[in-house]
Amino acid sequence: MIPHLAGSALLERAMPVHMEKTLRHFAGNSCPDPSSVGNDMALQDAPDISSQKLKPARPRPPRRAPGLTATLIRPHLLSNLIASYPHDWYDGDFHEFRIGIAAAGRGTVVNHPDTIRHILVSHSDNFPKDTNQLAILRPLLGDGLLTASGPGWRQARKLAAPIFQHSSVRDFAPIFVAAAQRSVERVLQRGEIFSIDREMTQVTLEVIGEAILSADLSDDIEGIAGTVTGTLEKFPAMFLAAALLPPRIRDAFLERLVLAGRRQLDVFARRIIKRAHERESGNSLLTRMMDASRADTGHEMSLAQVRDEVATFLLAGHETTATTLSWAWYLLTLHPEAFERMQAEVDAVAPNRPLTAEDVPALPYTRAVLDETLRLYPIVANIMRTTLADDITPTGLPLKAGRTVLISPWLMHRHRRYWQEPDRFVPERFLTQESTAQPRYAYLPFGGGPRVCIGASFALLEAVLILGTYAQHANIRVLNAHNVRPLARIVLRPNRRLRAMASKRRPAT
Repeated sequence: MIPHLAGSALLERAMPVHMEKTLRHFAGNSCPDPSSVGNDMALQDAPDISSQKLKPARPRPPRRAPGLTATLIRPHLLSNLIASYPHDWYDGDFHEFRIGIAAAGRGTVVNHPDTIRHILVSHSDNFPKDTNQLAILRPLLGDGLLTASGPGWRQARKLAAPIFQHSSVRDFAPIFVAAAQRSVERVLQRGEIFSIDREMTQVTLEVIGEAILSADLSDDIEGIAGTVTGTLEKFPAMFLAAALLPPRIRDAFLERLVLAGRRQLDVFARRIIKRAHERESGNSLLTRMMDASRADTGHEMSLAQVRDEVATFLLAGHETTATTLSWAWYLLTLHPEAFERMQAEVDAVAPNRPLTAEDVPALPYTRAVLDETLRLYPIVANIMRTTLADDITPTGLPLKAGRTVLISPWLMHRHRRYWQEPDRFVPERFLTQESTAQPRYAYLPFGGGPRVCIGASFALLEAVLILGTYAQHANIRVLNAHNVRPLARIVLRPNRRLRAMASKRRPAT
């Protein structure tokens, strides 16, 4: 039996042998931790890619989507979902696929912006979050903003929306810049090879601690990062269980699979809540949310509610931005001329002082680098929805009740109809008419509609100021960029640690 489920008689009776073997493959330790993959590489022998024009990495599409049998026989296919997307999915308006083991288990990939708008915006009530996707996230995150639904979600969204407005998050710009300055100082003082992705995790966790939680996370950063990474590595088993197992067995499996991570996040969350109450500062986003709840309902948020929001902020609030920044350093290594242009832009705006929120409008190329990074490597590669009632989209596509709908930013951002040279890193496309002429939902790095990522303004301002601060003070080169591939878990991550070197620079005068 699967180690995480030893003693579960219900599962032992109900799970087919081949399915158990597949789940064991992923639930165990066979999925490599990015911290260990490729670490035996002789970095000093890494090729010099500074003069090469390498395309950003992507999986080679198969001729056709693998069926259920292929998935069960070769479970590594589910270790990276985007690797199973066939060539023709990067074109056309929709494609059908098989999901699960039931005869009715069919899904539709939608690749047309009007259809995506119909599902996410104008008819969003008929297309709630997919139950399997929620089943994966809820055991870990509870009913936070990311996973709540119905009245509970609407109340939480109402409380959080004013707090995450652009005018509000600008107040935290000094925190973003100070954390970035400490990070640059760390890597320059180190003077040796380091993991830029791990450093981005540290800087974004520092930001989350101070700006969102009013808590010093310095003693917990390694533990939190390890918990998040360990949980993300179990995603293939979680996805497979959600797709193949009946709901009662699925839920029992998923609860046990993430039990250790859930308990660890509970410990961190309770510690953070205690620290936040002990601090005099009441300006964190969490404190504002608690105050808004009190003013709106007359009641304090329950400990469970606060815990779920803290867990959501820890997972979604730092992992997403840290991963985007890591991909940006990877892409800037492949394209050093883009890094030089970004440095020149920052030097012109703030040659002898720290960046501020007021500087961001004068950094269009830095923002374009982030926009292009999010196009090539969207934080969430797949958005799943379930059709409640029979529907017909504006493009004439019929969707039957119960049909699973897949909206893939990974596919849309590389769709040959909407993007010129879709597999190339071209930040300039976001400074020209190519991006402004695009249909709104050809580019959706933060989703769309009522459930659009509420922290988008926070994340973009944070990322621009961190990238810009690094550009002021350091040159960064990822040494193993030639050997990196995207890996679709809950977020789209590099498949290995990004080993980097940093050197101090003198800004142009």
